[in-house]
Amino acid sequence: MLFSSPVYFVFFAAYFAIHMLLPARFRIYLIVVGSALFYGWWNPYYLPLPFGLLLTAYFGALWVEKAVNDRSRKGRTLAMVALLLLPLLFYKYVDFLYQDVLGLVFGWQGELVGYALPLGISFVTFTMIAYVVDVYRRDTAAERSVTLVAGYTMYFPQLIAGPILRPKELIPQLSHPLKASRAYVTLGFAIFSMGLLKKLVFADPIAGAVDQVYDGSAGLMGWDYLLAVYGFSVQIYCDFSGYTDMGIGSALMLGVTLPTNFRRPYIATSLAEFWRRWHITLSHWLRDYVYIPLGGSRKGRGWLVGNLIITMVIGGLWHGASWTFALWGLLHGLGVTVVHLARTGMLARLVKRVPSWLWMVLTFHFVTVAWVFFRAPDMATVARIFDGLLHAGYGGLTDWIGLHSFLVTLVVLFFLLHPLDGHSRVERALHKGHPAVVWPVVGLIWMLAITVSTGSSAKFIYFDF
Repeated sequence: MLFSSPVYFVFFAAYFAIHMLLPARFRIYLIVVGSALFYGWWNPYYLPLPFGLLLTAYFGALWVEKAVNDRSRKGRTLAMVALLLLPLLFYKYVDFLYQDVLGLVFGWQGELVGYALPLGISFVTFTMIAYVVDVYRRDTAAERSVTLVAGYTMYFPQLIAGPILRPKELIPQLSHPLKASRAYVTLGFAIFSMGLLKKLVFADPIAGAVDQVYDGSAGLMGWDYLLAVYGFSVQIYCDFSGYTDMGIGSALMLGVTLPTNFRRPYIATSLAEFWRRWHITLSHWLRDYVYIPLGGSRKGRGWLVGNLIITMVIGGLWHGASWTFALWGLLHGLGVTVVHLARTGMLARLVKRVPSWLWMVLTFHFVTVAWVFFRAPDMATVARIFDGLLHAGYGGLTDWIGLHSFLVTLVVLFFLLHPLDGHSRVERALHKGHPAVVWPVVGLIWMLAITVSTGSSAKFIYFDF
C-alpha cells in the first residue's frame, strides 16, 4: 500500500474516521490492527516477521532490565541484539556472503536463500535494537504493555521506510494520545501534499530517464548520462523525503509528531553537514549505536578514522547487500574523515578561506558522484556510467533539450526550490498565508500530482532496503 496510491487514500480516510470516533484509550488497538492491515496488504505471509521481532524485543527488554549487575545486563543486551539481527542477516546478507564474498574465494555461485526481502525489515530491526539498547542504557524503561510496544513498532506512518524512531519519541505519544486538533490535521494534510508533489511530480517522471541509462539502453548521448546522474540526485531525495513527508503528515493528522528526517541536504557545505541533514534518524542511529560504541573519537585520531569508515560502510551495507553499497559507504566514510581532519591544524585556515558556496557545490558533486555506486546494480554498470559521461557524444544539445524539456525543467526547478524546502515553511504559510491563497495552492498540487502521474505511482526506492 503506497502512500501515493488511491488505495492508501481510501485506507487512511476509513482509518481517520474510526480514529476520530474511538475513545482515546482504544486507539492503540486501532493502530495495531490498522498497521497490520497496512503491512499485510503487500504480502500477508510476512506479517509474522515484524510481530516476531517486536515480541522478541519486548521480552528481551524485560530480561535485560531484570539483570542483577551491569555485566549480566550487557551480556543479555548483546544476546538480544544478535537475536534481533538474525532475520535481517538471513534474508538480506546470506546470499551476498555466499556468492559475492566467499564465492570470490571458492567460486560458489547461485543463491542459498533466494527469498524476497520482506518490506521494512531493516527499519523494524533497527527500531527494535534501539528499544532494547535504550533499556540497557536506562534511557527508557522496559514497557510492560505489549500492545504499546506493538504500536511503537508497527505504527504504519513510519513502518516501511522510517523515520527510525526511539522509544521516547513515540511510546509516550501513544500512551497519552492527544485530543483531535484541527491545526494538526491541516498542517499534516499540507505536509502530506508536499510529499505527494515530490513523489509524483518530480521523482517518478525523472525515474524513467534514470532507469534507461542504468539499464543500458542503446544510442545514448552524453547528455542522457548527465541527466541520469544529476536526475538521480533529485529522484532519490524527492522519493525518500516525499515518503517521509507523507508519513509525517499522516501521523500529524492523527495527532502524533514524528521526527524530521531531511533538512535540505543539498545545501550542505561539507559531507559531515550533509549527514546531519540527510536521513537524519539513520545518521543518529549509526552514531549512537555503532560509532559511539566502537569508541568514537575518544581513543585518538587513528581510532576516529577507523570508526568513521566502519560506521559508514555498515551504513552502506544496511542499504543493500552488494559491493556497490559497500563502496558507496566507504566513499562517504573517507569523505567524512577528510572533513574531520581538515578542521584541525594548518588545513583549517585554508578551509575557512574558501567561500561557503564553493564548498556547497563541491559537497553536492561528491554526493552526486557517489550516488552512481548507490544506484548501479554492479560495478560493471558503474564503469559504464562513468565511461558514458566521459566518452559519449555531446552534440545536438538544442534537439536533445527539445526532446527532454519537461525533465530538464523539473531538475532545474528542483534546485531552485530546494533551499525553500521544509516543514517550518509549510507551517508558517498556513499561519500567515491567506486561506484563499494557501488552499488553492494545495489543490493545485493535487491536480498536478494526479495529472502527471495519471493516477498511478511507482514503488518507493527505500522499500528495497
